[in-house]
Amino acid sequence: MRTILKRLSVLGLLMALASIMVFGQAISGDLVGTVRDNSGAVLPNVNVELTNLGTGLKLSQKTTSVGDYHFSNLPVGHYKLNVQAENLSGGFSDVEVRLNQTITANVVAQVAGHGTTIEVTGSAETIDTTTAQIQNTYDTKQLQDLPSASVGLGVLNLSLLSSGVASSGGVGVGTGPSVSGQRPRNNNFTVEGVDNNSKSVTGPIVTIPNDAVQSFTVLQNQYSPEFGHSSGGQFNQTVLSGTNKFHGRAYEYFQNRNLNAIDAHTALSETGKPFNPRYDNNRFGGQIGGPILKDKLFFFSNNEYNPQGFVTGGYYVCAPTATGYAQMAALATANEGAYGPVNSNNFGVYQQYMGTAAAPTGGACSGTLDDTHNAWVLPDGNAAATGYEIGLVDTNSAYYANQFTTTNSVDWNISSKDQVRGRYVYQHYTSLDVAANIPSFWTPLPVRNTLVTINEYHTFTSNLTNEFRAGFNRNTQFYTVGPQTFPGLDTFPNLAFFDTSAQLGADPNSPQFGIQNIYQGTDNLSWIKGKHSFKFGGEFRKYISPQGFTQRARGDYEWSNTSQYLYDVAPDYIGERSSGNTTYYGTRPLRTSTQVTSGRSGRIFP
Repeated sequence: MRTILKRLSVLGLLMALASIMVFGQAISGDLVGTVRDNSGAVLPNVNVELTNLGTGLKLSQKTTSVGDYHFSNLPVGHYKLNVQAENLSGGFSDVEVRLNQTITANVVAQVAGHGTTIEVTGSAETIDTTTAQIQNTYDTKQLQDLPSASVGLGVLNLSLLSSGVASSGGVGVGTGPSVSGQRPRNNNFTVEGVDNNSKSVTGPIVTIPNDAVQSFTVLQNQYSPEFGHSSGGQFNQTVLSGTNKFHGRAYEYFQNRNLNAIDAHTALSETGKPFNPRYDNNRFGGQIGGPILKDKLFFFSNNEYNPQGFVTGGYYVCAPTATGYAQMAALATANEGAYGPVNSNNFGVYQQYMGTAAAPTGGACSGTLDDTHNAWVLPDGNAAATGYEIGLVDTNSAYYANQFTTTNSVDWNISSKDQVRGRYVYQHYTSLDVAANIPSFWTPLPVRNTLVTINEYHTFTSNLTNEFRAGFNRNTQFYTVGPQTFPGLDTFPNLAFFDTSAQLGADPNSPQFGIQNIYQGTDNLSWIKGKHSFKFGGEFRKYISPQGFTQRARGDYEWSNTSQYLYDVAPDYIGERSSGNTTYYGTRPLRTSTQVTSGRSGRIFP
């Protein structure tokens, strides 16, 4: 097994050195420092042992000729650092390794008596002294408890607590916050180093539940070229992993109309006792993690369900009353001057789907048919002697958005030289497409997201390590039409009436669909040489993205007056369907890239 892993690492390195531009995202942290004695003299060739407090993973190396040590590609978490020489001992009981940071922990070894060990209880300062990049890292406790992370984009909202990060404001242009004054569409979103960017409207694809995120970092500028992709902020998340102890929890975040305060506008606009419209947001789940083999193999799984209920607000159309429909039906057998009779098929469809007003109303519906209230408007724009009653129909209706997410991880410490990390996320999101005016034409809008990543870390020597990563991200969404039919047509078209501000039919742009597949492979080789560190890396990405976005594929027909449609007069505006709902391919060719970075090893001298 170890030989196979070595060959995989070498193969990944050759792939990196043979490739040609895009870069991989770091998903771990580094720990560096210098070991000295009480006099300040450096201690070369002494043993430095690092132990992960959660998983028991032990790593060790010798200090260099100038007393330096450097552990790279460490999983985020807390570690014990111990230095042992012939009669010297020192270290830290708790060193926190943070995402995308190089932590400096300098050790002063104390003189120990023969056969004794000095117990060290201090904690190292978690400061990255090796780079000038501006970043903020949020740990598990903050991600779970801060209220701004409980809605919307989840933990990504915490980036707004950082200086230089602001909301997008009214301009929008993308999803997510604005970093250093740039548009949100300039941002880059990753999960465990895997590309998590929507190639259509930008923004993140998969949303990891707060309770399943181990660490979240936002980088603002001067970040390493291995991040690449975008000029805006770098938003990187890692998933929780199991430890040597079994841990489980159940949680619920609950918000509804009864818990929310009534806003001033609602209180002033409603007579009697004001109340909030329907809003129910219940996010609940559970998780468990622990060892499969102690110190070797660990698992973690988080499952969350988030049903949400709303009411779409404030939309009305003008439609006939029951009396009005009877009056219109009478016109179906009568001639009105040169026009008539009313087309029975058109009338039947109109009556079936438009809805019925409870009573005639003025206000918004007065004068919509003609200056004379409720007059019947002929196709030539003149008002006939006969008319029909119309009134307001409230098209507000219940609306839902339900999401289920399962987040899983497996960590395998094969040896002190080889570690494997695997992550799997699946998200099932279904809401209603409410772009149609009439609720009977609303259709489910299914969105499915899958993210998989496998990472292998190999230590060749204490100063030469390699990371190989393979990732896959898939997003699908389908805008569908309902089962409604129109006599004589193979699908229900889009029918619009300007005089009553009404539209019959499904979402005017449906059917449409989008599928996005991202295949990604990355290899990074880290080499420490004396006081300098070098990083060689390469990456390939393949995007396969079939899409169907033909607009008005069902046909779009618009009339100034409803009577024109009923008399079967040609519409004023026609959006003819194209020659079929063609599938387009936003597939990008295979892209490869290489990078080489170098710098001084980060050290702070006491």
